[in-house]
Amino acid sequence: MQKLRSTASLTITAIVCLSVFYPSHGDECVSMKRDRHRTIMEEYRHSPNWDGFLTEDTLNLHNNETEVDLSKQGFREVHWHLSSVMGDGYEIYELNLAYNNLEELNELTFLKFYSLETLNLSNNRIQTIGNLTFGSLIRLVELDLSFNLLHTLEVQAFDRLYALEELVLRENCLVTLAPHQFYFNDHLSSLLLDHNQLAFLPTTLFDPITMVDEIYELDLSNNNFRRMPYIETKEIALLKIDHNHIETLTVNQSFNVRALQIQFNNVYDADLFKFSRAEHIDLSHNNLDNIVGLHEMNQLEYLDLSSNNVSRFDYNLKYSIRNIPSLVTLRLQNCSLSEHNLPGLLASESILNLDLSQNNFVRLNVSELARMRTLQYLSLNFNYLRELVNYEQMAHEFPYLELISLSFNRWNCTYFDQLNAFLNRTHIRSTSDPRDCYINGTHVTDSYVTDAFEPQYTLNHVKRDMSVLRNLGRNTIYFMYALYSSMRTQSNETAVHQRRQDHQLADLERDVDRLLGMLAFLVAIFAGVLFVALAYGAYRLLRRWQHDRAVKVVTYSKRSNEFSNGVTVNEVIRENSTA
Repeated sequence: MQKLRSTASLTITAIVCLSVFYPSHGDECVSMKRDRHRTIMEEYRHSPNWDGFLTEDTLNLHNNETEVDLSKQGFREVHWHLSSVMGDGYEIYELNLAYNNLEELNELTFLKFYSLETLNLSNNRIQTIGNLTFGSLIRLVELDLSFNLLHTLEVQAFDRLYALEELVLRENCLVTLAPHQFYFNDHLSSLLLDHNQLAFLPTTLFDPITMVDEIYELDLSNNNFRRMPYIETKEIALLKIDHNHIETLTVNQSFNVRALQIQFNNVYDADLFKFSRAEHIDLSHNNLDNIVGLHEMNQLEYLDLSSNNVSRFDYNLKYSIRNIPSLVTLRLQNCSLSEHNLPGLLASESILNLDLSQNNFVRLNVSELARMRTLQYLSLNFNYLRELVNYEQMAHEFPYLELISLSFNRWNCTYFDQLNAFLNRTHIRSTSDPRDCYINGTHVTDSYVTDAFEPQYTLNHVKRDMSVLRNLGRNTIYFMYALYSSMRTQSNETAVHQRRQDHQLADLERDVDRLLGMLAFLVAIFAGVLFVALAYGAYRLLRRWQHDRAVKVVTYSKRSNEFSNGVTVNEVIRENSTA
């Protein structure tokens, strides 16, 4: 409790400080994005509903439509009486109010939209979301509030959105979020907060204990973060925090992130010990001086260190790369590397894709890469290469190599033709254009093309293939993430359906048990009555039998003019037995 209070006090202090030091930035943001919205909406000014009220007549539910599109109309306000229409048996599942001029939403706007699952409010002028604005939308799955002027979210703004899975808040003016802002959104899987003014995040945004699934995507890119935020969650599949001002990549606790994109920051020191479960890390376009913890990342498959001066910490990479058993793609593009940095740097039994383009290689020895026998794709584009030493050994040193890119270097045309002719006789394909060479230091459009080598690629093919290959690893990982998330979602839906069926079966069993109990009770009552009736009948028969046996028979004799003393039935039986 004391820790919670201290955290809350620190959060309140930070919010107060931000409100003191950054009001002008928030005002500038609102003013700038208001002008942008005004410019965008000029295209729809001809709408007959421009600057009007959205009423029940405009809603037009005569056809019982479940998907209503009222975008690009220019509505200024939603009439409060609109929610009363929903009480007449109408059910709307999707409502699109994008590209309007809405500035305010109150607690009556969506009061009776109980069936709503998708709500699009993007590209409006909404500035504040209150605690009860979406209080009745308990089935809402997707909420889009992007491209608005939001600068304030009240603490309980999303508390009643129990089914919410996707929340889009990008392109607003949010400065910070309150603690427990998404504490009751247990199904939230995608939260997009990019292009805001965020500089601070509380650690207690979510409730990791009750979350149904991991967060598939958390986008914090293009904000004002100067330090790496730590967020307590079950798991984050993809964390984007690129285009910020972070200088040190470090957190105090283990951060369960599978894919981390932190490119285009000012990171000079990367401590990855707390990211040991990451599978994808993009640290490109930073100012790295040091990187530690790579050797403990046993699940890392993709590492991008492009546009960093790797030569300043290559001694660290020499040990780390060889100790990552799962690394598949390594990108060292534009890293100020030369042939003097290569000895011992690249040694791996798992790397399939290696990008060494835009470096300072002039005379590269193939033997320096011989410890990467699993290599399938190698890019050496945009270097200063004049010679590839021992290229005759490539087919032997790299038995799995399928593609090598050698374009935009300083090749001598005769040497380049010989190299391409050799590659054409092996299993290795090249995306290089044989005309990409120099004669006497002058670039020529055509070179000597022998019969042994016929070019199969044009420059357009090179660009296309490079574009595909450049994104191959990343797109594959994202596809696997999407597939995994979809499978998890289907599994959760199946589990929910199974639980629902189990509840229904349990209710049916309870009803059957109740009927059986009532039947048993009636049978018991009937048996009791029958038993009492039988017992009473037996009792009556016994009494009658006893009475008959006890009755005396009296006779009258006319001769003697007297009555006999009488004889009982028992006496008669006794006399008959003695006789």
